[in-house]
Amino acid sequence: MEGMKKIIGKIVMLLFVIGIALSGFTGNVYADSSSAGNMSTTANENRLWGEDRIETSLKISQEGWKYGAATAVIAQGYGYADALCAAPLAKKYNAPIILSRQDSLSDETIKELKRLKVDRAFVIGGTGSLSDNVESQLKDIGVSAVKRLGGQDRYETSVKIAEELENVSNIVVASGNGYADSLSIASIAAKKGMPILLSQSDVLPQVVKNYLKNRNIEKTYIIGGTGVISSNLESSLTNAVRLGGATRFDTNLAVLQNFKSDLNFSNVYVARGNGPNGDEFADALSGSALAATESAPVVLTDNTVASKTADFLKENMSDKTIITALGGTAVVPAVILDDLVRYFNGESTNNDGENKETFTLELTENNGATLLKKQIFKIDTSKIALDYLETMVDNIDAGSGYINSISVNGQSYLNESAPDWSHGTSWFIYINEEFASEGIQSIKPKAKDIIKLDYHDWTYEDMGNSDMNTVDKNQ
Repeated sequence: MEGMKKIIGKIVMLLFVIGIALSGFTGNVYADSSSAGNMSTTANENRLWGEDRIETSLKISQEGWKYGAATAVIAQGYGYADALCAAPLAKKYNAPIILSRQDSLSDETIKELKRLKVDRAFVIGGTGSLSDNVESQLKDIGVSAVKRLGGQDRYETSVKIAEELENVSNIVVASGNGYADSLSIASIAAKKGMPILLSQSDVLPQVVKNYLKNRNIEKTYIIGGTGVISSNLESSLTNAVRLGGATRFDTNLAVLQNFKSDLNFSNVYVARGNGPNGDEFADALSGSALAATESAPVVLTDNTVASKTADFLKENMSDKTIITALGGTAVVPAVILDDLVRYFNGESTNNDGENKETFTLELTENNGATLLKKQIFKIDTSKIALDYLETMVDNIDAGSGYINSISVNGQSYLNESAPDWSHGTSWFIYINEEFASEGIQSIKPKAKDIIKLDYHDWTYEDMGNSDMNTVDKNQ
């Protein structure tokens, strides 16, 4: 049955590409955001992303540590328990946080570690988080010092990491039963050298008590409301200051407001802070190490940025601010960045339920590696997608229902294919990350649609594969 689906998929794709070549059509999409440059006064948009959370962490490493790093922190990318407290350790050693699967480092991860010229690596968590094989791989590529920081549980692991930090006077206490609160404070704790100690709701774990026993702690920051760290536990901590709110996003804002004077708003990082799987921590975790090097805030989002958070950012950003999404558009939708820029410029946005009768149209190249143009449009029910597209580009050469070429930003992108249809370069279209087999003239945008046109190479073997049918599969 699976084989039959692939055959059918290839036939559909082949007919589609033949239609492109014969009459000319546009297609695929992906997105980022450099249409910010089309706005009058503008903050700028950027995106660091990969095909999955591990590759995203590598992209973050490449962005933040262009000239190498002597130390790397390796953490599990699919379970947050041990990884949450790693940011302060990474900052101490000016190290990226690189995510991995439990059983082994990927070839791309090994390549990145070699590029960085890593000589020391911290492996976070026990063998249940990262196997002995990971340690062996690190040693095999010449990492001379490999140290595992892991305990019997997540609470002991947080202490093992804390013990690596020096001159600790302030600490962070956060719930070990969720990731969002720790992520809200991670980059700030890292910048200020504060360990993040995980706790149960009502009782401070004994291993954490033992760590605190012989230390002169001046202040304790409790992250989250009384539902995650109780008032009774709070009363047992030294000079406790609670930073929390009704939701994880309110808590994120409370943290940013409290440490506003310590933050540099030249860069703002936006990451997913919620989701159906309960493991949407990864991009914010690896991004926290980068944010700490710049004293930059990390803003947690769901499908929108809360209005209070948007107000806070608007007050503190400037037209030099770069807003960077951590992860692909499947985890941080392009409209979020666009909304923040529009709000900063005093324009209407889609935020918090306002002006939802809009859609986003994006043009990208090489599976989203390069954003060519992006714009949000109010929907006019009398128009098709092509009508909007014509207002964005320099020129369109449309055949009988399909697009043969698009000229944008002074450059032409033509559909081309080999005589035997074995390979070519064409436009493809995606609607809300799903491949659209119809032409641009048949598409009627709907509210909140993201219509993406991407220009990239293809081969016959690609057709029918899942990679051709989705885009930006990050997580």
